[in-house]
Amino acid sequence: MIIVNTGNGKGKTTAAMGQIIRSLGHGFKVCLIQLFKSESFYGEQKILTKLDNLDFFSFAKEHPYCVKGVSPEEVINQCYQAIAKLKELANAPKKYDMFVLEEFNIALRDKFINENEFINIVKQLSQKSNIIITGRGSPQALIDIADLVTEMKEIKHLYKKGIDAKRGIEF
Repeated sequence: MIIVNTGNGKGKTTAAMGQIIRSLGHGFKVCLIQLFKSESFYGEQKILTKLDNLDFFSFAKEHPYCVKGVSPEEVINQCYQAIAKLKELANAPKKYDMFVLEEFNIALRDKFINENEFINIVKQLSQKSNIIITGRGSPQALIDIADLVTEMKEIKHLYKKGIDAKRGIEF
């Protein structure tokens, strides 16, 4: 199954993390690959990396449009390290029941990775594992091949009132 969590509202990562917990509860082996999230900053990383049956990889820890001094070229290189890891896993015997590919929609949207190459890898992986892909701006081609797509829609958010992200809620 290919699942896409996209949209401008909060909850894409939260839903994927809940799915990880549910899968681990059934004894599944899960691979979490995150883009644009610094390690040990996000609450889900601090707890999930301690659990059995979950392997965690982090690439391109900062997005160049959010953090000054990070070059797009550097981020593209790091995103392709993630793609290389996915290719390696896609070509290996089945090791995982589920892959969670965090913020890959953003990498696609911002052209840090090639859409056709990514979709081909996802199709290959989905023949032996479930795949969840998160992030704003999912391309239509990914939505078209997905089995389940959820769009998180922002109705109201504290950011609009100038209130900063809250630990334990947003990170």
